[in-house]
Amino acid sequence: MRDAAASRPAPTAFGRVTRCVRSRAAKCGCASIGVALVLLLLALWTAPACAARITNEPNGFNGYTWGAASTQYPSLRLVTEPLIADPLPGVEVYENPVEALTVNGVAFTRVYYRFLKGQLGSIEFRYEGRENREKLRQWIEDHYGKVPPPERKQKHIEWHGENTVISLGYDPHTNMGQLWLIYLALSPFDNSFNTTGAVQ
Repeated sequence: MRDAAASRPAPTAFGRVTRCVRSRAAKCGCASIGVALVLLLLALWTAPACAARITNEPNGFNGYTWGAASTQYPSLRLVTEPLIADPLPGVEVYENPVEALTVNGVAFTRVYYRFLKGQLGSIEFRYEGRENREKLRQWIEDHYGKVPPPERKQKHIEWHGENTVISLGYDPHTNMGQLWLIYLALSPFDNSFNTTGAVQ
């Protein structure tokens, strides 16, 4: 019995995140809501070896600062749509209805600001089209760090920094994509299993 237990592999960060997600989803009764966010965060916390390194760590984006309170941005409105409002405990999702944000010629279809316990922890940008995905990839590389050439063709690319993860995804079936900026100190998961502080 002892030999069998000793031969089991040690729990991985992925396993710990999975258990955490299942536990929290069961508690709030919302296992089917926000699945895309949960899957993204699971992917981010596994810290793939081929992720690009952030060389210019952001402290937020476009006047929105990591850790700032939602009350500092009076133009933000709380999102109440069940499929968008975040089911994770302590997280509230906001958007700015009058904001028309464009980056490198890409006009986003929606921008969501997620606050953990009242502090800004991540920003999600939604866009349409493969061409826009390439424009965003180029913009991120110009500002935050180059991607290894083989990774540029992947549907999902990540940049990892000491405090931030940048994630760019695109689904060719729906022609839709998402860009995420995530501040690790205010992630919705326990930082005890955060491995993205350094490229593995």
